[in-house]
Amino acid sequence: MSKQEESEDNWMAELDNLCSKLNVDPVAAKKAKDSFLEIKRNYTLDGEIQHWMACALYVACRTSITPTVQTGKVVEGNCVSLTRLLRLCNISLIQFFNKIKNWMEMALMSTDFKDRITRLEHKFAVSTVLFRKFQPIFQEIFSGLTNEPLKCNTKSKKQKLQPCTTNALFEFTWCLYVCVKGEFHNSADDLVDMYHVLLSCLDFVFANAFMSRRIDLINPAFKGLPPDWLKDDFELPKKAPCIISVLCEIKEGLAVEAATMKEYSWRPVIKSFFDKGILKGNCDQLAGLLDIGNFDVNLKSLNNLYETYVLSVGEFDERIFLGEHANEQIGTKKVSGDEISQVIASFGPSGRACPDTPLTGRCYLAGREELTPVSEATNSLARLATYLRNTKPYPSTPLMRLFAECGVSEETINTNVIKPCNGWTEQFSKSLQECKCSNETITFRCNMILLSQETYQLTVFACCTEVVLHAYGVNSLRFPRVLQIYGLSAFHFYKIIELVVQALVDKLSRDVIKHLNAVEEEVLESLVWTSESPLWDQLSKTPVPASTEVYVQESPLFRRNIAVIDRYLAPIADQAKKQLFKDNIKPGQSLLVQTNSVALKQAPSPSSPPHNTSNGETTPNSTPKKTHNSLILFFRKFYSLAVVRMIDLCTRLRLTDEELKRKIWTCLEYSVMHQTQLMKDRHLDQILMCAVYVICKVSNSTNNQVERTFADIMKCYRQRPLADNHVYRSVLIKQSTGDNSPERGDLINFYNKVYVQCMQNFALRFTGKHKDECSLSPLPAGRGDAAYSPAGQRVSDRHQLYVKPLTTPPPTNHHLTYRFSRSPAKDLHAINTLVSCEVGGMKRVAEGGDVIKRPRCAAPGVARKLQGLVSDRQAV
Repeated sequence: MSKQEESEDNWMAELDNLCSKLNVDPVAAKKAKDSFLEIKRNYTLDGEIQHWMACALYVACRTSITPTVQTGKVVEGNCVSLTRLLRLCNISLIQFFNKIKNWMEMALMSTDFKDRITRLEHKFAVSTVLFRKFQPIFQEIFSGLTNEPLKCNTKSKKQKLQPCTTNALFEFTWCLYVCVKGEFHNSADDLVDMYHVLLSCLDFVFANAFMSRRIDLINPAFKGLPPDWLKDDFELPKKAPCIISVLCEIKEGLAVEAATMKEYSWRPVIKSFFDKGILKGNCDQLAGLLDIGNFDVNLKSLNNLYETYVLSVGEFDERIFLGEHANEQIGTKKVSGDEISQVIASFGPSGRACPDTPLTGRCYLAGREELTPVSEATNSLARLATYLRNTKPYPSTPLMRLFAECGVSEETINTNVIKPCNGWTEQFSKSLQECKCSNETITFRCNMILLSQETYQLTVFACCTEVVLHAYGVNSLRFPRVLQIYGLSAFHFYKIIELVVQALVDKLSRDVIKHLNAVEEEVLESLVWTSESPLWDQLSKTPVPASTEVYVQESPLFRRNIAVIDRYLAPIADQAKKQLFKDNIKPGQSLLVQTNSVALKQAPSPSSPPHNTSNGETTPNSTPKKTHNSLILFFRKFYSLAVVRMIDLCTRLRLTDEELKRKIWTCLEYSVMHQTQLMKDRHLDQILMCAVYVICKVSNSTNNQVERTFADIMKCYRQRPLADNHVYRSVLIKQSTGDNSPERGDLINFYNKVYVQCMQNFALRFTGKHKDECSLSPLPAGRGDAAYSPAGQRVSDRHQLYVKPLTTPPPTNHHLTYRFSRSPAKDLHAINTLVSCEVGGMKRVAEGGDVIKRPRCAAPGVARKLQGLVSDRQAV
């Protein structure tokens, strides 16, 4: 017998032993052993072999089908405890999550199973955050909690029952919480909702302790107690005081949200627990849980209920946090402080306490704040609530006035605005019903979301829906689910994202803006390139433009003003454009133009971009004829994202040569323009990594060692914000044909079978043997992050000149300002003089030392644009 056969026999014996201890059925056991052997033969499994066995067993158990007593009924899984499996295999939860990801890739698991693991990860992250919040809040309300491990009460029949201790109450409260949380199914991993469920649980337990007059349990310093609580003559009220608002005040909650959750979601579940006999006490008052004779029975009943739930769904046991060996089983040395933040940060973007910041759109982000995961989530909702405090779920008076000015009748408004919004609200409500939200919660959230062009309306509505879903942390409806809810294409959806961010940049939290930026990148990189995307229909009529054809040499303010018109509407009269899409400046409201004079004096004059290069490339110095249509706008954003991604990857790969970068960009641009089918059902980063590899390969020489392996490229790619290893591990090789599923493989497989066939001839031009054919495209400037700032709208690419609504007194230090309709003409003249002339030219007289300014015309178009802006304002 060979050593390999001996090893395999030993592995199988160990697996058999594990299956026996876990009581795994023979079918699942065989599936686990077969998959383990196959993976072990084809891959090198680092680390403890038992850890990989845990992965094989978990997958086999969760993909099994178990018949039930009822005829024709089956359940997924075979009721094997994940917690016990991990304990027997000596692997912590965090280690398991890291291993199972690799196992799924090696075993080519289905997308559904991967999504299940992602949800499990996210739920663990949420539970970790909430348990971290639970303990200090509990100690705020109750006193006497010690660090002693919980002991089992093994009382004899003759032993007198004792009132529950604070430690026992701590266990009871968490068990009650996780049992109720299990009833919410799809929304059980939504951070905001589950935090408010936790507050409802604490309020409920406090009410029971209060009505039982448990002075020994309740912290006398708690703010929610009546002032005469400790007096001997204190009379209990008929109903315990609600402490939801107190908890929200001291522990980062939203009082209205928490109260709604308590009344319409928490209370019905607790009532059902009494009705089913799970909880014993006064079912009318929902009290008496802590009474002697009830408490121990209730605690045992909750533990049994949760045990059944965990076995049926195959999740980790959230009571793990209560155990004496919690640190070892979770995988952390200390369950507190930064350690927990590291735990959460080890998971995917949806589970991170601080998600990665996308490479693009960073200009819209305010400075970072020190926020916990809960405060980050509640901060987003609090901002929304403040912004929408005085709004109603129907067209506002200014909107009705706008329609009236444009000659739109009330009947048209009702048909084309109100009815569609009501229909979309109904679609959104159905999705929330899937998450077991109450009718009151559904109504509240739908009202937060709230022009005759339906696609434009729907994209705005969908984007607002995404803001609300993210603010609430509704993980089960995470993007791109919103597109499925409304039947909206990603190609239309991307158009509204930046416009919403620009309009609400000072109203939305940093977290929400980061999320919208990430959504826009996800749409541009892959979702718009799916087979069913409307983009392909447009490309069948219009060729893909080059990057030099999509960039206009206009001011950022002008680009913003035309954005909505060209993205959604057919050409209309200029005056109609002004009336329908004027900036949201209220009549009579001042507009501030300001410039930073100090910065202008210090900043050197930017050099003009070259019009010709040695390679025959050209850079446009005028606006293309067909600049403002939806396809041009799309490729402007797409190329901007692509060049930012390319530069970031080159930087990580230490590829600093500018000519090499332009070669990579030219190759990437050519693949998009002339081999566009490479993008269908694929990802921008897949094509980018192939372009980097092939250009580095053909450009490599003895004197210029630039070749990089795919391993190097993928390693650096993983370091990029929001990168996903699924991008290079599962690439479309061949589309599905007939009954055959699409063929997929890793990036190297795709490169050899598909990419090389399409791009080989073009890539060979960069070997140095075909210099006459090797004209290089210029690198686009990337996303104009400096074009917009929360401080104002920049109207000049060459000067620090901004226009913004004047809502606060203008700054005075080192600024020139002009307030429309208020400031004297000399202020505007001063700005015109400053920006029209270069102030940097100075000549010092050798003898006297006086400074003489020598104006030289540098940007004559800026003053003209400012005058045009004033004229537009006067026209509307």
